[in-house]
Amino acid sequence: MVTAVDGDVLAPSLGDDHRRYLLAAGTELIGEYQDSGLHEPKYLVRRADDQVMQLSRLLYRVAGSLDGRATGQIAADLSAELGRELTGDDVSFLVEERLRPVGIIAAGDADADDPEEAEPSVRSDPLLALRYRVGVLPAVVSWRVAGVFRPFFLRPVWVTALAGFVAVLVAIAARGDLLGQALAGVEQLVHAPELLLLIYVLTIAAGTFHECGHVTACRYGGARPGDMGVGLYIVWPAFYSTVTDSYRLSRIGRLRTDLGGVYFNAVFMIGLGLLYLYTGQPWLLIALFGMLGETLRQFIPAIRLDGYYILADLVGVPELFGYVWPALSTVLPGRPTHPKVRELRPWARRVIVGWVALVVPTLLVYFIAFLVLLPHVLPVVWRAFLGYLGTLDTALRTGDVVTSAVGVFQLFLLVLPWVGAVLMAGLIGGQLRQLAAVRWGWQWAAPAAWTTVRRVAALGIVGGLAGALVWRVGAVAASAPPSTAEARITASAFAVLHGGRDAAPPVAPGERAVRDQLVGYARATGAFDRHESVLLGGRELAVVSCVVLVACFLLVARVVRWRLSAVALPLAAATAMGPAVLALARTSPAGVAAAWAAGGATLLVLAGGTSRGRHRRGPSRARRCCLVGAGVGALLVGVWTAPLAAVPLALGTVLVVAVEGRRPHPFLLWTALVVAAFGATQLAALTAPALLDVPTRALSGPEREVVALVAGLLVVGALAVRGLTEAAAAGSSLVALTVLPTPGADSVLPLVVVTAVVLGALVTHAVTREPVGSRPHPLVRAALAVPVLVLVVVGALFLPARAPDPAHRELAAWVTDPASPARTLTVPVTVWADLVRDGVPTDRLRLGEGEAQPVGRGWTVTAGVPAPGPGARVVFGSGPAALTVLGPE
Repeated sequence: MVTAVDGDVLAPSLGDDHRRYLLAAGTELIGEYQDSGLHEPKYLVRRADDQVMQLSRLLYRVAGSLDGRATGQIAADLSAELGRELTGDDVSFLVEERLRPVGIIAAGDADADDPEEAEPSVRSDPLLALRYRVGVLPAVVSWRVAGVFRPFFLRPVWVTALAGFVAVLVAIAARGDLLGQALAGVEQLVHAPELLLLIYVLTIAAGTFHECGHVTACRYGGARPGDMGVGLYIVWPAFYSTVTDSYRLSRIGRLRTDLGGVYFNAVFMIGLGLLYLYTGQPWLLIALFGMLGETLRQFIPAIRLDGYYILADLVGVPELFGYVWPALSTVLPGRPTHPKVRELRPWARRVIVGWVALVVPTLLVYFIAFLVLLPHVLPVVWRAFLGYLGTLDTALRTGDVVTSAVGVFQLFLLVLPWVGAVLMAGLIGGQLRQLAAVRWGWQWAAPAAWTTVRRVAALGIVGGLAGALVWRVGAVAASAPPSTAEARITASAFAVLHGGRDAAPPVAPGERAVRDQLVGYARATGAFDRHESVLLGGRELAVVSCVVLVACFLLVARVVRWRLSAVALPLAAATAMGPAVLALARTSPAGVAAAWAAGGATLLVLAGGTSRGRHRRGPSRARRCCLVGAGVGALLVGVWTAPLAAVPLALGTVLVVAVEGRRPHPFLLWTALVVAAFGATQLAALTAPALLDVPTRALSGPEREVVALVAGLLVVGALAVRGLTEAAAAGSSLVALTVLPTPGADSVLPLVVVTAVVLGALVTHAVTREPVGSRPHPLVRAALAVPVLVLVVVGALFLPARAPDPAHRELAAWVTDPASPARTLTVPVTVWADLVRDGVPTDRLRLGEGEAQPVGRGWTVTAGVPAPGPGARVVFGSGPAALTVLGPE
């Protein structure tokens, strides 16, 4: 709540009694704050944005007189009413210096002509307030919810409910053996994790019902409740309801609003207790004890829980934390009584000083204990975090839905307090910075300088996320097991480089282009010779492609001036999701094609120049032609590398032609668009069926589903944003290819990941660039953001598997030994190239089909240790990394 004071000295006379003012639209004069703990009464004004201000009697009467009359006439009327001599200049001073800063005066002509020059309205910034929150139910829905539960506050109903609550607790205690039942409940939760998930659901339902109690009491008393939602209070997740309008009520009405939440908690516990008495299930007793403890915690007045507001309304002072420093300075020896403390009535002064004397040491003890325990707690939390990740990874891969759901929620509860601690540290740092700027005049802490610091820090965070994505892709590339298609491509490239194309193993349709590019890259860089295996050498191309993708993404974001949040959020999501990183870490036609396409798109964006800002900048005509030609060429190379990329290109260009065909365009541009649409459509129709029949399994079923769902949700979000229809259509075609029941559906996964990142940036930028009032309703945004966030978290729980080091060197030594009985071996494609590099002649190796080969008439190499059977066998290595040579039957 903002407090505006009239001041002791008014402005000097300026000789203008003819100025006219009006209250801002939506401003409501509520009236006197009832049952106040102050000597002088305060008056309440509600702004259009529901912010409530306290005004002195003089300011309130001035505000109530602003109906378009001249200030001189208003001054004359107020002088007669208040018995205090006022002039028109005095009224103008009070309006301009006291009322306009709090945002209740309509903009004047100067402000209307230059709105950027108008100062922003003052907003309250109370200590330990719920700052990080998002509305879920708007005020209209809250009003209707309050109407549904309004009968709960009729006297016969609440008396019966409270009596029933006491009776249920007595009945539970009368059954006895509460400790034994509680221990049995804990044992139930250990052996049945689905019950723990049910307790979480009950806790959320109870918290929601608690807030319904507040808004219902607010409406019952005659006030109008605001929105309801969720947030992060200090370090805990919390529900909230806006009942600021209850300040207009009497003390009884305000206390009813404060106690409405715990009253509804009691009603909820009546139902839970009766269910326990009927079923006798011990886990229900655990849930009941937890809710009872949470209800009692609400009465703690040290922080902004219900107890804080109950005490504030009992005393008659809306903002208790505003008296912390005045009360402390008053009790210090040798210091006079602070003016704010002198305003209080004697009994209110004693209560507030006593409250400060208890709360400040308590909060200091908690803060010091947190700092002392932090170094000891962090390692424990980190180990628990890693343990949860391992358990969740196993549960997700085995399809254990209940364990996965419980684990995700527990992981959320484990991480959230630390997120809250970081946010609180940022708030404390910001307040200290403001104190340093105001009290000591430190220039580095001034708002202008700090804005530059924050921007540099944000750029550093974006750069760190980009580097983290590249680093993780490189780390996964060094350890992940190969896919069959990847092994086939790298083996063929190695053979072409060392033995010629005729001696190279064949590649599948659509893989020849990336194979040839890998050959050129390895010939230029010696990639195959720098690593222990041919696979790792081939994956250098995947890492380089990722570097190109990230660099192009950042460059485009810089040119088109995306918001930093629109860049950081998709990068963070891609870095966190194991399936996305794994798709980028493997050498594939789609991954390399995505890099070519990103380079081409970046060149086209550079050809267009900056499209925003005061001065539009663009390259010269000759340079623009070069950039366009190079960009189109890079796009064509990308389509040549992965012909399936023609599918989204075809759909996107067809939509562009259909939409832009209604407008006049240059002939050459229009012809180029039509030719591109026709060519891409023909190429997609001719190549897609054959390419989708090539087996290219790269991810497991759950991993592929997570990636497809995230991309699908972002496609839906892009369809809802004006101007993103073509991009959404192109992305939808890739998602459709991913979910097709064909052997080659996985071949487009790298393109799906890249498209999801770009769509995420576009949607985030489109939403955040709008003013807050023009953005979609928080409930609509949450309908997209929450599922995407949940899926990103689930994707982060899929840890990329690590491939054990195969024993190909030992196998190569055995094969090349003159005493070896195996003259010719049939080997899997995953080890063929490594055996050749280790010195095995290619004429002694035959390429098999897959990881494990059936025992035949010749010598065969299979991965792992197969079951005992006929024929000789030699095993190299152990476990899944073992290579077994099976002799003839």
